[in-house]
Amino acid sequence: MFLPTRRSCGIWIALVLLGLMPLSAIAVSPAHKFPKCCVWRVVNSEAPFYLVGSIHALSNKDYPLPGPYDLAVKDSTRFVFEFDPTRADEFEKKFEAAAKYPRGQDIGSKIDPTLLSWLRQNILTVQPDSPREKHPRVAGFDSELRYKPWWIAQHLAAPASYSKSSASHGLDNYFVDHARIARKEIAGLESVDEHVAVMGGMSDRDGEFMLRDALSQPGDGAKESSRMYKAWRRGDTDALWAGDARLRKEAPSIAARLVENRNVKWVPRIEAELKTGKPTAIVAGALHFSGPRSVIALLQKRGYTIEQL
Repeated sequence: MFLPTRRSCGIWIALVLLGLMPLSAIAVSPAHKFPKCCVWRVVNSEAPFYLVGSIHALSNKDYPLPGPYDLAVKDSTRFVFEFDPTRADEFEKKFEAAAKYPRGQDIGSKIDPTLLSWLRQNILTVQPDSPREKHPRVAGFDSELRYKPWWIAQHLAAPASYSKSSASHGLDNYFVDHARIARKEIAGLESVDEHVAVMGGMSDRDGEFMLRDALSQPGDGAKESSRMYKAWRRGDTDALWAGDARLRKEAPSIAARLVENRNVKWVPRIEAELKTGKPTAIVAGALHFSGPRSVIALLQKRGYTIEQL
């Protein structure tokens, strides 16, 4: 759903005290052949046109990928991602800026006081190395009160989720690297500002939900990630959609913000790409190709015939 950056920026949040443990790493197995993949082809397009459902973090053991992924790489002269990865530096700066409250405001007045008290008792921040310091500096939670709850939630989960399944091996980067080597066109479905706004424009209420969710389910995160990974390997969009059911039930506005609302915006842009007649691969999170209002379903309603490879 969301494209991680290649390098980290800002603070990392460490889980400490009260026996709260970080998520364990995703267990992955070497690549082997499955009946289907998260790759689709638009049959009635002028030129080869692929829809590629990505998973943003993989192990190097997942390579080589099943054939349809490399077919999309080989046949395409243009690659369109969630946002243009050649503007990653701009995205990182704007994304971290969006994660902070304006001067004079902080999280202390934005979330429930009980939750704030818990964070102060249980969370430490790890400051990056500075030229004058040989080691990272550990500080109390209050040292980073300007960060919004969704950012803190993301950093509670992200380091553990990517501890062994690195974003550097993710499918997005695999396609980006091949496109750059072959000097093929690279573009984005969203502008940098639109991509930042997916999280950066979230309300404090929704951000607090994400923070509570990250804190309340540390033990289930690895299992859920493993289930989603296996569903992706099988090309099982029903299982991918089912895996997101809890969020849709408990926080439908957040679920729609992350996936379905974006699908609606993307489809006219994807259709415009189709009409160029250029061999193209659209590469986005696999969840965007799952469910009744997926990119695939919306394109089919516009008359496109799509087959899963």
